[in-house]
Amino acid sequence: MEKSTIQKYLEPIAQQFDAAMLDHLEVIAAHVTPRKFKAGDSFPQPDAHPDFMAACIVEGVFRTISIDEKKKENTVRFSAEGDFCMHIHDLNAFEPNLEYRWEAVTNAVMLTWERKDLEYLATNIPNWYFVSLKILQAIILRLTVERGEMFNDNATIRYLKFVERYPSIIARVPLRHVANYLGIAPQSLSRIRQPIIKVSKN
Repeated sequence: MEKSTIQKYLEPIAQQFDAAMLDHLEVIAAHVTPRKFKAGDSFPQPDAHPDFMAACIVEGVFRTISIDEKKKENTVRFSAEGDFCMHIHDLNAFEPNLEYRWEAVTNAVMLTWERKDLEYLATNIPNWYFVSLKILQAIILRLTVERGEMFNDNATIRYLKFVERYPSIIARVPLRHVANYLGIAPQSLSRIRQPIIKVSKN
């Protein structure tokens, strides 16, 4: 992928978190590893321990999966264009037996930063630490709010909130993944959707 294409991907992201980063796009782009995925591809591969710490999705949809000791998968989060992800396996002190990875739900492109790249950028770009902190706070806040609501809302409310928050995602992912994220059976999700679809058509 050409550096100019990477910079084009990074422009709206820089504007979102700190417009001053626009002056450093060339340097940031030079320390990015682009990765292309086909639907169904996982990253990192099972038992792999890559040296990347952060990633930004520029095309497509991913789901973050946690896998327990019995190999049961749970969809923790959906992410699409403009979303950042962190490799949290090494930071997961509360549930150390869970394995985390990302699965491409659609064909997708992700930009990743390895640890050494982040250390270089932190040393050479003013305010990089504060931009990184903003991104991390946004990820944690989103996960905290969404997962916290799961305990208080019934299945219908959880689905309606998901549709409201992610209208561009709901049409691109299999409903079985949505049901898994909501913590319900696919059949239950179908029953929830039927009256909602009828109302929307009227």
